[in-house]
Amino acid sequence: MIADAVTTPYQAAKRASVEPGDNVIVIGATGGVGVYMAQTLRALRRQVGHRYSQKSRQAEKSPRVWLRPRDQHRGQGEQGRGREWRNYCKSKGVANTGWKIFEVTGTKAGQDLALDLLTFVGKLVMVGFGLAKSEYMMSKLMAFDAEIIGTWGCLPEYYPIVLDMVLNKKIVIDPFVEVRAMSTIAATFDEIHKAGSPAKRVVLKPDF
Repeated sequence: MIADAVTTPYQAAKRASVEPGDNVIVIGATGGVGVYMAQTLRALRRQVGHRYSQKSRQAEKSPRVWLRPRDQHRGQGEQGRGREWRNYCKSKGVANTGWKIFEVTGTKAGQDLALDLLTFVGKLVMVGFGLAKSEYMMSKLMAFDAEIIGTWGCLPEYYPIVLDMVLNKKIVIDPFVEVRAMSTIAATFDEIHKAGSPAKRVVLKPDF
């Protein structure tokens, strides 16, 4: 769990040069990596913005700001979403510039939303992997003085830091992990293949 789902978000935060007082958005904060992206940012004492938040209420420990679910944005288009975002920031008394956005879903919907929300002197970090293509006017990066950054995995030197954060409960993994006996491997594989991705990550512990 730590070697991928938890360390990957930490490196993403480092790549974005997250600093005290930064405002951030996590797109997909209730997913397998997203819950740790949000927790990592909170552990680093950041203000957390969050998207697609209705699914997993156990993730509410991490984000402090909740935006409307994605289905309410259907049909609005880029201009509508941008306008809603500006209105949201205004209602909260925060600037709508300089936000650092972490896209962890790897889906076209998530990536398109992230690109829509990228604005002046902002940074977008692509954490999730997907095969879909998105269309974007690259000149916006120049006009906004913005950045799009890719990140892959985590450098070895960050592992001790992340492990310490988990051991000290700054990042909590227990609610999102289910431990089963290794002898149930066949049944577990069958269950997951039929039902799809489980709500929790399954860890098999040797019992023979």
